Amino acid sequence: MKRYSLAAVFLIVIIFAGIAQLPGGNLSSEADDIFDRLEKVEDDKGIISIEQPERMKNLVAIHIAMNKRSAGVEGFRVQLFSGVGSKARQEALEVKAKVLSEFPDEHIFIEYSAPFWRVRVGSFRHKHEALPLLEKLRKLFPSCYVVRTNDIPLSAFK
Repeated sequence: MKRYSLAAVFLIVIIFAGIAQLPGGNLSSEADDIFDRLEKVEDDKGIISIEQPERMKNLVAIHIAMNKRSAGVEGFRVQLFSGVGSKARQEALEVKAKVLSEFPDEHIFIEYSAPFWRVRVGSFRHKHEALPLLEKLRKLFPSCYVVRTNDIPLSAFK
């Protein structure tokens, strides 16, 4: 797992460095905003001075821009149902109704990714946070399990 994380970070840094070298790749105007805000002198507060190469500001700007384009972050949900066919949509709606009757406070998501209809519950940043909900849901849905997803908005986390 550590190797994959390190490789991913290395790849991202190389991509950012390559983009910064392209014409129009200088995104320092976005980065200047954050650095200007950090270095702004206010009454009754300390002074922050940041000295770094222009390329670092470009990398930060690219990172900020990528985060703004992203639909969400990686997290976990409990999957209750996955089905295909002409009746799958109706079955997904029935599963949602069943969950809402037992767990009215939980957020339920019906997702369609051709040809699959899926019903997922919850929004958790880490897998271990989803496990208590998984145990509760297993009473109604014995085959449910925790899944990783990459599109959870930050506002969805409890």
